[in-house]
Amino acid sequence: MVRKFFVCQAATCRHHGGESVLKEIEELASLVGNCVVEETGCLGLCSQAPAVVVINGRWSKERAHVRINSFEASVKVVESACDQKIPLEDRALQKRFQGLREERIRQQAVSVAHWNTALRGMAEKLAHTPSLFAEYKYLLNKAGFDPLNMTVRIPHEIENYAQWRLEEVLPVSHHSALYRFVSQDPKRGTPHIRGRGRAPELKTWHTTMLAEVGPNLEGPLPWIERDYTPVSSASEWERGRCDILIKIYANGKATSWISKLAPPCMVWLSKPHKTLHVPTLVSDGSSFSPSSVLLLLGGTGVVALPQILDHQNPIHNLGFSTHKRDRLLVPIHVFLSCRKDDILLLPQIAKCCHTSTPTSGVQGFTLFVTNDNSDMPLFPETVGDNPEEALDGIPNTRIFYSRVTSDVISDTLERMPKPCRIVVSGPDGFNKSARDMLADIVETDHITILSA
Repeated sequence: MVRKFFVCQAATCRHHGGESVLKEIEELASLVGNCVVEETGCLGLCSQAPAVVVINGRWSKERAHVRINSFEASVKVVESACDQKIPLEDRALQKRFQGLREERIRQQAVSVAHWNTALRGMAEKLAHTPSLFAEYKYLLNKAGFDPLNMTVRIPHEIENYAQWRLEEVLPVSHHSALYRFVSQDPKRGTPHIRGRGRAPELKTWHTTMLAEVGPNLEGPLPWIERDYTPVSSASEWERGRCDILIKIYANGKATSWISKLAPPCMVWLSKPHKTLHVPTLVSDGSSFSPSSVLLLLGGTGVVALPQILDHQNPIHNLGFSTHKRDRLLVPIHVFLSCRKDDILLLPQIAKCCHTSTPTSGVQGFTLFVTNDNSDMPLFPETVGDNPEEALDGIPNTRIFYSRVTSDVISDTLERMPKPCRIVVSGPDGFNKSARDMLADIVETDHITILSA
């Protein structure tokens, strides 16, 4: 009986050691035999990363394993799937794998300038691994600190980051607000590097915010790093403006800090990082160019929409021209699921529907409205958008007062040109539910999942 292991290699899982989990399970599965190990895209379990899904012919359903944070955890995944103990008396082998895991997590964090994550645990290892000091000093310098003087709370310069001034906070629902930033710091970079004969890389993108929460468990630095996708365009970033839509969670470490920000104040944002390649809408760019796109968006996952639409009209929205074959000149349908008291970007979406053509705007929009949030509203006086009023008279829109269902997805996909790229963007619970529904409808490699 063949056991199949699907190891998530999406950004969040890689950030937490997903690449090491893949190597460990490959090695362990080879000791057992009769196993297939494959890397896969996002499994919708980002808050419990790194994650693996196992399919075994004895089970009626796939099994998910989460928080595989050690070599021992990888061993348990394989032993559970194969129903046998793996002989691992070699302590040196376990130590080697753990060292490789820590190194790969550090490399992944460095590649996206997450300096706090990269430095996690290094200081404690210096006593018995003095060879780490050179790398430790290098990473501290990147973060703007002197290893011999860590008394500075926040440095004046941080590699790959620029300071932005928070100008305005605009509540848009009971739980979410638009945070407007400006900056003329040339170190802010650009989403699309070009010039001197270099063609811009076509992509959607995000930035990392440093939430200055003080001492924390994520690393030795006085901040935690959180990625956000701006709803403003690339050309606005280049002009020094950035709008970020943020939902405030009562127990969120970063959003609790963000909720206390009072304009005007300074915030660190990183240079833009790639999220998806365009027009394939996958993270690595190696896939088909779609003939249509279906976006399944949940809550703040709606932030993926504006940047995707920007590639329909790059001259206006990106500030440069692209070849026609690289634009998203295909029908785009949008499903948006929101809580009743947290409906987001509805006026903007309505405008895109009202002015749509077969190759621009949003050709079809379905809004799913669910019950109010259980959390106490941060902006209780904010009057949210009324769905019926916002979409009144727009024929290519519809509203369901329910959760997203597989029947509605299937019906829409049947009418869309093939091949269709499905992009899922939302919180973990939404992403996993969407992935489970899509598993019986479309091929896995047609699905891209983003964490919101």
